[in-house]
Amino acid sequence: MKLKSINRFFYFGAFLALFFLSAQDTNAQRMRGQIKGDWDELGSRIITKGADHDVIEMTRRDGLFTKLKFRIVKSRVHVDNIKVVFQNGDVENIRIDRNFSVGEWSSVIDLVGNKRFIDKIVFNYHTKFFADGKGKIIVFGKS
Repeated sequence: MKLKSINRFFYFGAFLALFFLSAQDTNAQRMRGQIKGDWDELGSRIITKGADHDVIEMTRRDGLFTKLKFRIVKSRVHVDNIKVVFQNGDVENIRIDRNFSVGEWSSVIDLVGNKRFIDKIVFNYHTKFFADGKGKIIVFGKS
């Protein structure tokens, strides 16, 4: 009788472990799904504390992009605007003016004009009201 109780407990514990492992895998798949569908990671920068700007130089020259989005990780940040400089010299200024929480994605940013190579992206931001430390911006592009 005692052996049956131990077996039931073991099987119940194994079931719970599999359930929680599958739930974590589903969350990981959901996060990967947000960058699937022809989205390429273009670069990232560490965000320093205070008001500042950072430049993400594009090293990837094998894609023409029409859309951007970015994700903020590790710390909250207020993004004021971004400036996209294309390889042909065109510049697009995009006003964001929004607070982002840790792990939050921007909306999709449609770039004006035809598909073009991006030379660099300049982020203007501030973190002076957020005491979470250094954050990170990760930029993705879609053709």
